[in-house]
Amino acid sequence: MDELEREEAVETEIPTEELIAEELPTEELIEEETTAEPLEKEAEDEAEAEPEEEQPPAKPEKPIKGPRLWTWLVAVLLMLFGLLLLLPAMWNAVLAVPAVAGLVNEAGRKYTSALEAYAQLDTLEMSTQGIGLPGLSSGNFSMERRYVVWNKLYGPLAIVQSQPLEQYFPEGTRMPRSLRGLAAQCGEIAAILEGFYAQLDALMAPAEGQSESEWALEALEAARAQDSKAGARALYYDTIALQIGAGDPEQKEASLVRLEALRKNPAAEPWMYEEIALYYALQDGDYAAMIPMCDARVKRNREDYFTMQHKVKALFLSGEEDKAFKTAAAYGRRAAAETAMRMTEAELYYRKGEYGKAIALCDGILDAVDFGAVFTTVAELAPLGPAMEATRVKAIALLLQGSPEEARDLLNDTMEAAGQYLQYISVDLNAYAYTLLVAYTEIGDEAGAANLEAQLASGGSIPQVITDLKAGNTTVEKIFTEGWGGFDA
Repeated sequence: MDELEREEAVETEIPTEELIAEELPTEELIEEETTAEPLEKEAEDEAEAEPEEEQPPAKPEKPIKGPRLWTWLVAVLLMLFGLLLLLPAMWNAVLAVPAVAGLVNEAGRKYTSALEAYAQLDTLEMSTQGIGLPGLSSGNFSMERRYVVWNKLYGPLAIVQSQPLEQYFPEGTRMPRSLRGLAAQCGEIAAILEGFYAQLDALMAPAEGQSESEWALEALEAARAQDSKAGARALYYDTIALQIGAGDPEQKEASLVRLEALRKNPAAEPWMYEEIALYYALQDGDYAAMIPMCDARVKRNREDYFTMQHKVKALFLSGEEDKAFKTAAAYGRRAAAETAMRMTEAELYYRKGEYGKAIALCDGILDAVDFGAVFTTVAELAPLGPAMEATRVKAIALLLQGSPEEARDLLNDTMEAAGQYLQYISVDLNAYAYTLLVAYTEIGDEAGAANLEAQLASGGSIPQVITDLKAGNTTVEKIFTEGWGGFDA
Protein backbone atom coordinates (compact mmCIF):
# COMPACT_ATOMS: atom_id res chain seq x y z
CA MET A 1 0.00 0.00 0.00
CA ASP A 2 1.34 3.33 -1.03
CA GLU A 3 1.74 6.21 1.33
CA LEU A 4 -1.38 8.01 0.13
CA GLU A 5 -3.64 5.13 0.85
CA ARG A 6 -2.15 4.68 4.36
CA GLU A 7 -2.88 8.31 5.18
CA GLU A 8 -6.52 7.95 4.09
CA ALA A 9 -6.88 4.87 6.20
CA VAL A 10 -5.58 6.65 9.26
CA GLU A 11 -7.91 9.53 8.71
CA THR A 12 -10.90 7.26 8.59
CA GLU A 13 -10.00 5.27 11.75
CA ILE A 14 -8.98 8.02 14.19
CA PRO A 15 -11.79 10.47 15.07
CA THR A 16 -11.05 14.10 14.76
CA GLU A 17 -11.29 16.66 17.59
CA GLU A 18 -14.65 17.79 16.28
CA LEU A 19 -16.08 14.38 16.57
CA ILE A 20 -14.73 13.98 20.07
CA ALA A 21 -16.22 17.25 21.07
CA GLU A 22 -19.60 16.18 19.79
CA GLU A 23 -19.55 12.88 21.63
CA LEU A 24 -18.34 14.15 25.08
CA PRO A 25 -20.53 16.63 27.07
CA THR A 26 -19.12 20.02 27.53
CA GLU A 27 -18.45 21.65 30.93
CA GLU A 28 -21.57 23.72 30.57
CA LEU A 29 -23.71 20.68 30.06
CA ILE A 30 -22.17 19.01 33.08
CA GLU A 31 -22.83 22.03 35.24
CA GLU A 32 -26.44 22.20 34.10
CA GLU A 33 -27.02 18.56 34.94
CA THR A 34 -25.39 18.83 38.38
CA THR A 35 -27.35 21.96 39.30
CA ALA A 36 -30.59 20.53 38.08
CA GLU A 37 -30.71 17.72 40.66
CA PRO A 38 -30.57 19.94 43.82
CA LEU A 39 -33.12 22.26 42.32
CA GLU A 40 -35.48 19.39 41.85
CA LYS A 41 -34.88 18.29 45.50
CA GLU A 42 -35.49 21.79 46.78
CA ALA A 43 -38.70 21.89 44.84
CA GLU A 44 -39.80 18.62 46.34
CA ASP A 45 -38.83 19.82 49.87
CA GLU A 46 -40.80 23.02 49.39
CA ALA A 47 -43.75 21.03 48.23
CA GLU A 48 -43.54 18.84 51.31
CA ALA A 49 -43.11 21.86 53.57
CA GLU A 50 -46.33 23.40 52.39
CA PRO A 51 -48.95 23.20 55.16
CA GLU A 52 -51.45 20.47 54.83
CA GLU A 53 -55.06 20.97 55.45
CA GLU A 54 -55.77 21.59 59.12
CA GLN A 55 -57.02 18.49 60.97
CA PRO A 56 -59.44 18.67 63.91
CA PRO A 57 -57.62 18.34 67.34
CA ALA A 58 -57.34 14.78 68.68
CA LYS A 59 -59.20 13.88 71.85
CA PRO A 60 -56.91 13.62 74.96
CA GLU A 61 -56.03 10.09 75.98
CA LYS A 62 -57.40 8.74 79.28
CA PRO A 63 -54.84 8.68 82.18
CA ILE A 64 -53.27 5.31 82.97
CA LYS A 65 -54.73 3.90 86.17
CA GLY A 66 -52.47 2.29 88.87
CA PRO A 67 -53.04 -1.06 90.57
CA ARG A 68 -56.34 -1.37 92.28
CA LEU A 69 -56.74 -1.92 96.04
CA TRP A 70 -57.19 -5.64 95.79
CA THR A 71 -53.94 -5.90 93.78
CA TRP A 72 -52.04 -4.14 96.56
CA LEU A 73 -53.72 -6.38 99.12
CA VAL A 74 -52.64 -9.53 97.28
CA ALA A 75 -49.07 -8.20 96.99
CA VAL A 76 -48.90 -7.45 100.72
CA LEU A 77 -50.30 -10.87 101.59
CA LEU A 78 -47.75 -12.57 99.35
CA MET A 79 -44.96 -10.57 100.97
CA LEU A 80 -46.16 -11.51 104.46
CA PHE A 81 -46.44 -15.15 103.44
CA GLY A 82 -42.86 -15.09 102.14
CA LEU A 83 -41.70 -13.47 105.35
CA LEU A 84 -43.57 -16.11 107.33
CA LEU A 85 -41.71 -18.82 105.47
CA LEU A 86 -38.41 -17.02 106.01
CA LEU A 87 -38.80 -16.53 109.79
CA PRO A 88 -38.19 -20.19 110.76
CA ALA A 89 -35.01 -20.24 108.68
CA MET A 90 -33.79 -17.02 110.30
CA TRP A 91 -34.66 -18.25 113.79
CA ASN A 92 -32.99 -21.61 113.20
CA ALA A 93 -29.85 -19.71 112.21
CA VAL A 94 -30.00 -18.00 115.62
CA LEU A 95 -30.51 -21.36 117.37
CA ALA A 96 -27.57 -22.80 115.47
CA VAL A 97 -25.09 -20.51 117.23
CA PRO A 98 -25.28 -22.11 120.73
CA ALA A 99 -25.84 -25.54 119.19
CA VAL A 100 -22.62 -25.34 117.20
CA ALA A 101 -20.79 -23.87 120.21
CA GLY A 102 -21.90 -26.86 122.27
CA LEU A 103 -20.67 -29.35 119.69
CA VAL A 104 -17.33 -27.55 119.37
CA ASN A 105 -16.88 -27.62 123.14
CA GLU A 106 -17.77 -31.31 123.22
CA ALA A 107 -15.12 -31.99 120.60
CA GLY A 108 -12.59 -30.15 122.77
CA ARG A 109 -13.67 -32.10 125.89
CA LYS A 110 -14.91 -28.87 127.49
CA TYR A 111 -18.08 -30.37 128.88
CA THR A 112 -18.94 -27.62 131.34
CA SER A 113 -18.98 -25.07 128.51
CA ALA A 114 -20.92 -27.49 126.30
CA LEU A 115 -23.66 -27.87 128.91
CA GLU A 116 -23.80 -24.08 129.31
CA ALA A 117 -24.24 -23.69 125.54
CA TYR A 118 -27.12 -26.17 125.51
CA ALA A 119 -28.74 -24.32 128.42
CA GLN A 120 -28.50 -21.12 126.36
CA LEU A 121 -30.17 -22.93 123.47
CA ASP A 122 -33.04 -23.93 125.77
CA THR A 123 -33.43 -20.33 126.91
CA LEU A 124 -33.70 -19.12 123.31
CA GLU A 125 -36.26 -21.77 122.46
CA MET A 126 -38.41 -20.84 125.45
CA SER A 127 -38.82 -17.35 123.98
CA THR A 128 -40.83 -18.79 121.05
CA GLN A 129 -43.06 -21.12 123.02
CA GLY A 130 -46.73 -20.51 122.33
CA ILE A 131 -46.23 -18.84 118.96
CA GLY A 132 -47.27 -21.99 117.14
CA LEU A 133 -45.18 -21.48 114.00
CA PRO A 134 -43.51 -24.58 112.55
CA GLY A 135 -39.73 -24.77 112.51
CA LEU A 136 -39.09 -22.54 115.52
CA SER A 137 -37.47 -25.28 117.58
CA SER A 138 -34.42 -27.52 117.49
CA GLY A 139 -36.50 -30.43 118.72
CA ASN A 140 -34.78 -32.64 121.31
CA PHE A 141 -31.28 -31.62 120.21
CA SER A 142 -30.19 -29.98 123.48
CA MET A 143 -31.45 -32.86 125.65
CA GLU A 144 -29.88 -35.40 123.32
CA ARG A 145 -26.49 -33.73 123.62
CA ARG A 146 -26.88 -33.34 127.39
CA TYR A 147 -27.33 -37.09 127.80
CA VAL A 148 -24.27 -37.71 125.63
CA VAL A 149 -22.22 -35.44 127.91
CA TRP A 150 -23.70 -36.84 131.13
CA ASN A 151 -22.89 -40.36 130.00
CA LYS A 152 -19.25 -39.40 129.39
CA LEU A 153 -19.00 -37.72 132.78
CA TYR A 154 -21.06 -39.96 135.08
CA GLY A 155 -22.09 -43.13 133.26
CA PRO A 156 -25.48 -44.80 132.74
CA LEU A 157 -26.03 -45.88 136.36
CA ALA A 158 -26.07 -42.27 137.55
CA ILE A 159 -28.43 -41.38 134.70
CA VAL A 160 -30.88 -44.14 135.64
CA GLN A 161 -30.77 -43.09 139.29
CA SER A 162 -31.11 -39.32 138.78
CA GLN A 163 -32.26 -38.44 135.24
CA PRO A 164 -33.85 -41.42 133.46
CA LEU A 165 -34.03 -41.23 129.69
CA GLU A 166 -37.78 -41.91 129.84
CA GLN A 167 -38.36 -38.40 131.21
CA TYR A 168 -37.52 -36.87 127.85
CA PHE A 169 -37.73 -39.83 125.48
CA PRO A 170 -40.79 -41.81 126.62
CA GLU A 171 -41.63 -45.22 125.24
CA GLY A 172 -42.78 -44.92 121.63
CA THR A 173 -40.61 -41.89 120.98
CA ARG A 174 -37.91 -42.31 118.35
CA MET A 175 -34.59 -42.59 120.19
CA PRO A 176 -31.80 -40.49 118.60
CA ARG A 177 -29.03 -42.57 117.07
CA SER A 178 -26.42 -41.07 119.41
CA LEU A 179 -28.34 -42.33 122.47
CA ARG A 180 -29.21 -45.86 121.39
CA GLY A 181 -26.15 -47.41 123.04
CA LEU A 182 -26.83 -45.50 126.25
CA ALA A 183 -30.50 -46.46 126.13
CA ALA A 184 -29.55 -50.14 125.89
CA GLN A 185 -27.27 -49.86 128.93
CA CYS A 186 -29.88 -47.95 130.89
CA GLY A 187 -32.45 -50.62 130.06
CA GLU A 188 -30.19 -53.34 131.46
CA ILE A 189 -29.49 -51.37 134.64
CA ALA A 190 -33.16 -50.47 135.11
CA ALA A 191 -34.10 -54.15 134.89
CA ILE A 192 -31.51 -55.00 137.56
CA LEU A 193 -32.75 -52.25 139.87
CA GLU A 194 -36.34 -53.35 139.42
CA GLY A 195 -35.44 -56.86 140.61
CA PHE A 196 -33.33 -55.42 143.40
CA TYR A 197 -36.15 -53.23 144.76
CA ALA A 198 -38.54 -56.17 144.56
CA GLN A 199 -36.18 -58.19 146.74
CA LEU A 200 -35.84 -55.32 149.21
CA ASP A 201 -39.63 -55.26 149.53
CA ALA A 202 -39.65 -59.02 150.06
CA LEU A 203 -37.05 -58.80 152.82
CA MET A 204 -38.93 -55.81 154.25
CA ALA A 205 -36.22 -54.66 156.68
CA PRO A 206 -32.73 -55.63 157.91
CA ALA A 207 -32.62 -58.66 160.15
CA GLU A 208 -31.51 -58.30 163.75
CA GLY A 209 -27.84 -57.41 163.87
CA GLN A 210 -27.72 -56.81 160.13
CA SER A 211 -26.58 -53.41 158.80
CA GLU A 212 -28.46 -51.65 156.01
CA SER A 213 -25.65 -52.27 153.55
CA GLU A 214 -25.68 -56.02 154.38
CA TRP A 215 -29.45 -56.06 153.92
CA ALA A 216 -29.15 -54.30 150.54
CA LEU A 217 -26.34 -56.59 149.38
CA GLU A 218 -28.41 -59.63 150.32
CA ALA A 219 -31.32 -58.30 148.25
CA LEU A 220 -29.01 -57.60 145.29
CA GLU A 221 -27.58 -61.11 145.34
CA ALA A 222 -31.11 -62.56 145.54
CA ALA A 223 -32.07 -60.53 142.47
CA ARG A 224 -28.92 -61.75 140.68
CA ALA A 225 -29.81 -65.37 141.45
CA GLN A 226 -33.25 -64.95 139.85
CA ASP A 227 -32.02 -63.04 136.79
CA SER A 228 -31.70 -65.24 133.69
CA LYS A 229 -29.37 -62.63 132.16
CA ALA A 230 -27.20 -62.26 135.25
CA GLY A 231 -24.09 -63.54 133.44
CA ALA A 232 -24.29 -60.84 130.76
CA ARG A 233 -25.08 -58.24 133.40
CA ALA A 234 -22.34 -59.26 135.85
CA LEU A 235 -20.40 -56.00 135.57
CA TYR A 236 -23.53 -53.98 136.38
CA TYR A 237 -24.30 -56.14 139.42
CA ASP A 238 -20.71 -55.79 140.68
CA THR A 239 -20.81 -52.01 140.19
CA ILE A 240 -24.03 -51.64 142.18
CA ALA A 241 -22.63 -53.89 144.91
CA LEU A 242 -19.52 -51.70 145.10
CA GLN A 243 -21.65 -48.59 145.53
CA ILE A 244 -23.78 -50.19 148.24
CA GLY A 245 -20.81 -51.26 150.36
CA ALA A 246 -18.53 -48.24 149.83
CA GLY A 247 -19.96 -46.15 152.68
CA ASP A 248 -19.92 -48.93 155.28
CA PRO A 249 -16.62 -49.34 157.16
CA GLU A 250 -17.57 -52.96 157.89
CA GLN A 251 -17.77 -53.62 154.14
CA LYS A 252 -14.52 -51.87 153.22
CA GLU A 253 -12.44 -55.03 152.80
CA ALA A 254 -15.05 -56.68 150.58
CA SER A 255 -15.50 -53.43 148.67
CA LEU A 256 -11.77 -53.15 147.98
CA VAL A 257 -11.85 -56.69 146.54
CA ARG A 258 -14.75 -55.74 144.25
CA LEU A 259 -12.96 -52.52 143.30
CA GLU A 260 -9.77 -54.28 142.33
CA ALA A 261 -11.68 -56.87 140.30
CA LEU A 262 -13.46 -54.16 138.33
CA ARG A 263 -10.25 -52.20 137.71
CA LYS A 264 -8.56 -55.31 136.29
CA ASN A 265 -11.51 -56.29 134.09
CA PRO A 266 -10.81 -55.04 130.53
CA ALA A 267 -14.55 -54.80 129.83
CA ALA A 268 -15.17 -52.49 132.81
CA GLU A 269 -15.65 -48.76 132.21
CA PRO A 270 -14.26 -45.95 134.42
CA TRP A 271 -17.70 -44.91 135.70
CA MET A 272 -18.03 -48.34 137.32
CA TYR A 273 -15.17 -47.90 139.81
CA GLU A 274 -13.31 -44.60 139.45
CA GLU A 275 -15.37 -42.53 141.91
CA ILE A 276 -15.11 -45.20 144.61
CA ALA A 277 -11.36 -45.60 144.02
CA LEU A 278 -10.84 -41.86 144.50
CA TYR A 279 -13.01 -41.93 147.61
CA TYR A 280 -10.97 -44.72 149.23
CA ALA A 281 -7.65 -43.05 148.34
CA LEU A 282 -8.88 -39.83 149.95
CA GLN A 283 -10.22 -41.67 152.98
CA ASP A 284 -6.91 -43.48 153.46
CA GLY A 285 -4.81 -40.36 152.89
CA ASP A 286 -3.11 -42.03 149.92
CA TYR A 287 -2.60 -38.73 148.10
CA ALA A 288 0.04 -40.09 145.74
CA ALA A 289 -2.51 -42.61 144.42
CA MET A 290 -5.01 -39.80 143.84
CA ILE A 291 -2.77 -37.91 141.39
CA PRO A 292 -2.99 -40.33 138.38
CA MET A 293 -6.71 -40.81 138.98
CA CYS A 294 -7.21 -37.04 138.88
CA ASP A 295 -5.14 -36.83 135.69
CA ALA A 296 -7.38 -39.39 134.00
CA ARG A 297 -10.53 -37.51 134.93
CA VAL A 298 -9.18 -34.12 133.83
CA LYS A 299 -8.06 -35.66 130.54
CA ARG A 300 -11.66 -36.67 129.84
CA ASN A 301 -13.07 -33.29 130.87
CA ARG A 302 -10.70 -30.34 130.49
CA GLU A 303 -13.04 -28.20 132.62
CA ASP A 304 -13.36 -30.50 135.64
CA TYR A 305 -12.03 -27.88 138.08
CA PHE A 306 -13.21 -29.90 141.10
CA THR A 307 -10.84 -32.72 140.16
CA MET A 308 -8.14 -30.15 139.38
CA GLN A 309 -8.44 -28.87 142.95
CA HIS A 310 -8.08 -32.43 144.22
CA LYS A 311 -4.88 -32.94 142.22
CA VAL A 312 -3.32 -29.68 143.43
CA LYS A 313 -4.12 -30.52 147.07
CA ALA A 314 -2.88 -34.10 146.60
CA LEU A 315 0.43 -32.80 145.22
CA PHE A 316 0.77 -30.39 148.15
CA LEU A 317 -0.01 -33.06 150.73
CA SER A 318 2.38 -35.48 149.02
CA GLY A 319 5.20 -33.05 149.76
CA GLU A 320 5.44 -31.54 146.27
CA GLU A 321 4.56 -27.97 147.25
CA ASP A 322 6.32 -26.21 144.35
CA LYS A 323 4.70 -28.54 141.82
CA ALA A 324 1.32 -27.94 143.47
CA PHE A 325 1.57 -24.17 142.97
CA LYS A 326 2.82 -24.56 139.39
CA THR A 327 -0.02 -26.97 138.60
CA ALA A 328 -2.57 -24.56 140.09
CA ALA A 329 -1.16 -21.74 137.94
CA ALA A 330 -1.30 -23.93 134.81
CA TYR A 331 -4.89 -25.01 135.46
CA GLY A 332 -5.80 -21.40 136.28
CA ARG A 333 -5.09 -20.41 132.68
CA ARG A 334 -8.23 -22.31 131.71
CA ALA A 335 -11.19 -19.95 131.91
CA ALA A 336 -13.52 -22.41 133.65
CA ALA A 337 -10.95 -23.17 136.36
CA GLU A 338 -9.43 -19.72 137.02
CA THR A 339 -11.46 -18.79 140.12
CA ALA A 340 -11.32 -22.30 141.61
CA MET A 341 -7.53 -22.43 141.25
CA ARG A 342 -7.11 -19.05 142.97
CA MET A 343 -9.14 -20.33 145.92
CA THR A 344 -7.07 -23.52 145.99
CA GLU A 345 -3.89 -21.45 146.06
CA ALA A 346 -5.39 -19.45 148.94
CA GLU A 347 -5.92 -22.71 150.84
CA LEU A 348 -2.32 -23.74 150.24
CA TYR A 349 -1.14 -20.38 151.56
CA TYR A 350 -3.19 -20.51 154.75
CA ARG A 351 -1.94 -24.07 155.33
CA LYS A 352 1.58 -22.64 155.19
CA GLY A 353 0.64 -19.84 157.60
CA GLU A 354 0.81 -17.12 154.93
CA TYR A 355 -2.59 -15.67 155.76
CA GLY A 356 -2.07 -12.31 154.06
CA LYS A 357 -1.51 -13.96 150.67
CA ALA A 358 -4.56 -16.16 151.16
CA ILE A 359 -6.78 -13.20 152.07
CA ALA A 360 -5.47 -11.14 149.13
CA LEU A 361 -6.37 -13.89 146.64
CA CYS A 362 -9.88 -14.14 148.06
CA ASP A 363 -10.32 -10.36 148.01
CA GLY A 364 -9.43 -10.35 144.32
CA ILE A 365 -12.42 -12.63 143.68
CA LEU A 366 -14.80 -10.79 146.01
CA ASP A 367 -13.96 -7.33 144.65
CA ALA A 368 -15.24 -8.39 141.22
CA VAL A 369 -18.71 -9.30 142.55
CA ASP A 370 -21.43 -6.91 143.67
CA PHE A 371 -23.83 -8.77 145.95
CA GLY A 372 -26.08 -5.71 146.09
CA ALA A 373 -26.73 -5.63 142.34
CA VAL A 374 -30.10 -6.54 140.82
CA PHE A 375 -29.85 -9.90 139.03
CA THR A 376 -32.42 -10.84 136.39
CA THR A 377 -31.00 -14.03 134.86
CA VAL A 378 -29.42 -17.22 136.16
CA ALA A 379 -26.29 -16.44 134.11
CA GLU A 380 -25.82 -13.17 136.00
CA LEU A 381 -25.99 -15.10 139.28
CA ALA A 382 -23.25 -17.56 138.29
CA PRO A 383 -20.37 -15.60 139.92
CA LEU A 384 -22.13 -15.53 143.30
CA GLY A 385 -21.40 -19.20 144.05
CA PRO A 386 -17.61 -18.89 143.67
CA ALA A 387 -17.77 -15.58 145.58
CA MET A 388 -19.45 -17.29 148.54
CA GLU A 389 -16.79 -20.00 148.47
CA ALA A 390 -14.10 -17.30 148.40
CA THR A 391 -15.82 -15.77 151.43
CA ARG A 392 -15.57 -19.10 153.26
CA VAL A 393 -11.88 -19.55 152.38
CA LYS A 394 -11.12 -16.00 153.52
CA ALA A 395 -13.02 -16.63 156.76
CA ILE A 396 -10.86 -19.72 157.40
CA ALA A 397 -7.73 -17.62 156.92
CA LEU A 398 -9.14 -15.08 159.39
CA LEU A 399 -9.94 -17.82 161.91
CA LEU A 400 -6.42 -19.23 161.65
CA GLN A 401 -5.04 -15.73 161.94
CA GLY A 402 -6.93 -15.26 165.20
CA SER A 403 -9.77 -13.00 164.01
CA PRO A 404 -12.95 -15.06 164.62
CA GLU A 405 -15.20 -11.98 165.02
CA GLU A 406 -14.16 -10.67 161.62
CA ALA A 407 -14.70 -14.13 160.13
CA ARG A 408 -18.19 -14.36 161.67
CA ASP A 409 -19.20 -10.91 160.39
CA LEU A 410 -17.88 -11.63 156.92
CA LEU A 411 -19.80 -14.91 156.67
CA ASN A 412 -23.03 -13.44 158.05
CA ASP A 413 -22.91 -10.34 155.83
CA THR A 414 -22.32 -12.38 152.68
CA MET A 415 -25.07 -14.85 153.57
CA GLU A 416 -27.50 -11.99 154.16
CA ALA A 417 -26.58 -10.29 150.86
CA ALA A 418 -26.97 -13.49 148.85
CA GLY A 419 -29.93 -14.85 150.81
CA GLN A 420 -32.63 -14.20 148.21
CA TYR A 421 -30.57 -15.91 145.50
CA LEU A 422 -29.40 -19.01 147.39
CA GLN A 423 -31.70 -21.37 145.50
CA TYR A 424 -30.00 -20.34 142.24
CA ILE A 425 -26.41 -20.41 143.50
CA SER A 426 -24.09 -23.39 143.18
CA VAL A 427 -22.27 -23.53 146.51
CA ASP A 428 -21.70 -26.00 149.36
CA LEU A 429 -23.98 -24.37 151.93
CA ASN A 430 -23.25 -27.04 154.53
CA ALA A 431 -19.50 -26.32 154.49
CA TYR A 432 -20.32 -22.60 154.62
CA ALA A 433 -22.56 -23.06 157.67
CA TYR A 434 -20.04 -25.34 159.39
CA THR A 435 -17.34 -22.69 159.00
CA LEU A 436 -19.69 -20.11 160.52
CA LEU A 437 -20.39 -22.50 163.40
CA VAL A 438 -16.63 -22.78 164.04
CA ALA A 439 -16.48 -18.96 164.21
CA TYR A 440 -19.36 -18.85 166.74
CA THR A 441 -17.65 -21.53 168.81
CA GLU A 442 -14.30 -19.72 168.79
CA ILE A 443 -15.94 -16.46 169.87
CA GLY A 444 -17.97 -18.21 172.56
CA ASP A 445 -21.28 -17.02 171.10
CA GLU A 446 -23.41 -19.84 172.45
CA ALA A 447 -26.72 -18.26 171.37
CA GLY A 448 -25.56 -17.84 167.78
CA ALA A 449 -24.14 -21.35 167.73
CA ALA A 450 -27.33 -22.88 169.15
CA ASN A 451 -29.51 -21.07 166.62
CA LEU A 452 -27.35 -22.23 163.71
CA GLU A 453 -27.19 -25.80 165.03
CA ALA A 454 -30.99 -25.90 165.21
CA GLN A 455 -31.16 -24.92 161.55
CA LEU A 456 -28.55 -27.50 160.56
CA ALA A 457 -30.21 -30.28 162.56
CA SER A 458 -33.29 -30.11 160.34
CA GLY A 459 -31.21 -30.95 157.28
CA GLY A 460 -28.59 -33.28 158.69
CA SER A 461 -26.10 -33.79 161.49
CA ILE A 462 -23.31 -31.68 162.92
CA PRO A 463 -19.79 -32.85 161.94
CA GLN A 464 -17.88 -34.62 164.69
CA VAL A 465 -14.94 -32.20 164.40
CA ILE A 466 -17.18 -29.32 165.54
CA THR A 467 -18.40 -31.36 168.49
CA ASP A 468 -14.76 -32.07 169.33
CA LEU A 469 -13.93 -28.36 169.01
CA LYS A 470 -16.65 -27.43 171.51
CA ALA A 471 -15.35 -30.11 173.88
CA GLY A 472 -11.79 -28.86 173.52
CA ASN A 473 -10.59 -32.07 171.86
CA THR A 474 -9.37 -30.39 168.68
CA THR A 475 -8.38 -26.96 167.37
CA VAL A 476 -9.28 -24.72 164.47
CA GLU A 477 -5.85 -25.33 162.97
CA LYS A 478 -6.33 -29.10 163.07
CA ILE A 479 -9.78 -28.86 161.49
CA PHE A 480 -8.60 -26.87 158.47
CA THR A 481 -4.98 -27.89 157.98
CA GLU A 482 -4.65 -31.49 159.17
CA GLY A 483 -5.01 -34.14 156.47
CA TRP A 484 -7.38 -33.21 153.70
CA GLY A 485 -8.77 -30.45 155.92
CA GLY A 486 -12.18 -28.96 156.48
CA PHE A 487 -15.34 -31.06 156.30
CA ASP A 488 -14.96 -32.78 152.88
CA ALA A 489 -13.34 -35.97 154.11
